[in-house]
Amino acid sequence: MNSNLSLTSLRNDLKSMHWSERTEILWLALMLNAFPFSSGVSVAFAYIWMLNVFVKNTLLKRWSFFDWHQDKNGHYSRICYMLLPMICYWIAYLVSMFWTENISYGLQEINSNVWMLFFPLVFALTDFRQLTSEWLRSFFWMFVCILSALFMGCFVNVLVSYKIAYGSFVWYLMSRQFYFIHHSYMALYILTGLAFLYCEWARQKKHGKRQVVTTMVCACCLILFLLCINSRAGLLCLIILMLLCWMHQCFVRKNYRFAWISLVIVSLLVVVSHFAMPEHFRRLSATIEQVAQGDKSDCRFEIMGNAWMVVKDNMLWGVGAGDRLDELIPYYGSAEDTYCPHNQYLDTWLATGLPGLLSLLAMLVLPLALAWRKRFIFPVLFVIMLGLSLMFESMLERQMGIVFVALIYVLMAMFFAVESSDNKYIKS
Repeated sequence: MNSNLSLTSLRNDLKSMHWSERTEILWLALMLNAFPFSSGVSVAFAYIWMLNVFVKNTLLKRWSFFDWHQDKNGHYSRICYMLLPMICYWIAYLVSMFWTENISYGLQEINSNVWMLFFPLVFALTDFRQLTSEWLRSFFWMFVCILSALFMGCFVNVLVSYKIAYGSFVWYLMSRQFYFIHHSYMALYILTGLAFLYCEWARQKKHGKRQVVTTMVCACCLILFLLCINSRAGLLCLIILMLLCWMHQCFVRKNYRFAWISLVIVSLLVVVSHFAMPEHFRRLSATIEQVAQGDKSDCRFEIMGNAWMVVKDNMLWGVGAGDRLDELIPYYGSAEDTYCPHNQYLDTWLATGLPGLLSLLAMLVLPLALAWRKRFIFPVLFVIMLGLSLMFESMLERQMGIVFVALIYVLMAMFFAVESSDNKYIKS
């Protein structure tokens, strides 16, 4: 397969597909690329996508999923096992309704997490073999380009509104809200794009000028975007992502020259950024120091501590999906001042007990183990970034996190499930 995306090849694939398969591709692409703008729009596309799959499988009878599963080596069955913890995660919330008191809020939680059930079932009951690795790569390239264009638009908007009276431009840029989406979720979107860019770069030994320019421009835009949204967790994850990529180049690919040159360049960029944006680095270094010294003066640590106090009394089964916030009210004084745990592990443990926590951990461990065994680098990087993000925010509390994570997991499963020859592009 050609290392670069071929528009001619994609057009030829479209011509050979049934109309129901073409629309499936359309809704998947729109669903992924709508997240940086509106999670509600992405959810609407998700419903349309599932309706499209239902019509194809029932009225049109174009499922052919018996060939999809009954392969002699059990390859696709193992891929389905990767998505099984997502279903268990949703079932844990459903079962917790038996001992919850706030039924209405519990039903809202179950409804929000239902994508953890729907997406794996859609994958398990449908043949997606028309989605070659070229199509899957095109989805993520569109996602990266849209994020880059979004940053440029936001930056131009800030540049136009900037006035000399506000002081330095860097101070003005960092002191205002750069984008309206919650910074923790936006950081995860950006980190996913950066992980894919590295995967695309690492899969080739030789790079054309056009690819080098496109990759570098997109990478710079995404990194600057992450800096401008002012997310401490995002900055910490970015540092870890860059370290992982450097280690991959140095110890796995044995590309010592690139590894050391990139280390020097990144070091210089860190020094320049430190002097250009000192406030960002002071906040990040203070957070790292607090974690290292066990200092709980930061409000986020206090919030997590309150959640842990409730978890300690309900470690086995939790308090129920509907009572997760009600049980925290005594620590804050009123429902209006009560915060969610800001840590998805504690949040899930608090609501569903050990069954939900183990399901969440399995969601991280199983894809990571499968990707590590097959030497697929993108799922490894994404799962690590997700695991870190879950430590600093209840990422699966809102649909902008739930639907995005569920979709990326299904797309990763599609990566694994397409023909072996197509999968080579994500190998290390």
